[in-house]
Amino acid sequence: MYPEKRKLNWPNCHNARDLGGLPLPDGTQTRWQAIVRSDLPARLTAAGQQALLDYGIRTIIDLRRPNEVIEHPTEFGRNAFTEYGLTILNTPVERTDPAFRRSMKAAATRADLYCGALQWMAAENAAAIKAIAHARPGGILIHCHAGKDRTGITTALLLSVVGVAAADIAADYALTQKNLWPLYAKWVAEVGDEAEIDPWYKPITAPETMLATLDFLDKQYGGAAGYLLQAGVCESELRLLRQRLTTN
Repeated sequence: MYPEKRKLNWPNCHNARDLGGLPLPDGTQTRWQAIVRSDLPARLTAAGQQALLDYGIRTIIDLRRPNEVIEHPTEFGRNAFTEYGLTILNTPVERTDPAFRRSMKAAATRADLYCGALQWMAAENAAAIKAIAHARPGGILIHCHAGKDRTGITTALLLSVVGVAAADIAADYALTQKNLWPLYAKWVAEVGDEAEIDPWYKPITAPETMLATLDFLDKQYGGAAGYLLQAGVCESELRLLRQRLTTN
């Protein structure tokens, strides 16, 4: 998977990587510079912002809640399109209703959390995938805060739809732990006690978690494509995704 080549040096993003170079069933690979996943781009330095633009990113899809966007807005500002040629879309993959919150708190493992999120947020996940499918020409950046959970689920759906094997999707997911661990260690040092940090924030991204999530999709929906079609994504939109991310 060429993980070192796929990781992008965008100061100060810690978890930015290209989804290109992943093997496909026909012997080709996913397209480079088509879709990038990352943590919070609000952290980017001026050099990091320029690196993002130079890489060809023209659409940023923000999966965070509106209040998170207000708290940590992109530094490109309200005139992002006229000044930088950037389209910035907020398609939250999140719910705030009490029943959903209770369900998420009851999750015993991160895989349970992801499977529950897929069940509860089919419409939200579909909206994120639709935004990717209909994005204007140019590279796309998808992100949340850490680029771990919401971005991890969206990326898994996307890669599975275009034909990337479960093992390779899980291996990509696992890279987040290595990328975010230095940031987490810094955070723990600042707080002074790891017990003060919500354990769900710990950047543990074991491949087994994603494999269990993909297995759930297979058993419950016949795979990611079946899940998304049931959630309201059209066959034509799945074709757009495949065209955007594959080399054929």
